[in-house]
Amino acid sequence: MQVKGNRELSSTEKRPVWVWIIFIWFLVSAVSGVFQLYAMYSGAIELPEGFERPSGALFYLKAFITLALATAAAVLLFLRNSTARWLFLILLFVSLVSGVHTLFTQKFPAESATMIKVTSALTWALYALIVWYTFRLKEKGYYRDSR
Repeated sequence: MQVKGNRELSSTEKRPVWVWIIFIWFLVSAVSGVFQLYAMYSGAIELPEGFERPSGALFYLKAFITLALATAAAVLLFLRNSTARWLFLILLFVSLVSGVHTLFTQKFPAESATMIKVTSALTWALYALIVWYTFRLKEKGYYRDSR
């Protein structure tokens, strides 16, 4: 059942479909991301030609923290906690700053550069839509802690 108008979502009503999709997406992404980080760190996966395996604990720590925060935001959204919208907004901002820096400071193989830029732009657009949606849920009375 969708949340309509400015009324409060009762505890017996179902969560909107998009909340479920966001929640499942980030849970699957977290599991996949942890596996990929481990595989890259251990050398179990080979990167495409022209890419180098990142080294140093800082890269892996940043990636793991980002995965954990995105998953936490999705869980908070599922639990109807309004902190989720701010956490998603912070993640979007950090992702934009970090991504733009990476795009302008790293040299990517010519055959992959366009794909990386397009994928980055699409990801940021998707995250921006998620942020917009989480703020719209406030107006619709979805969150339990913002009455």
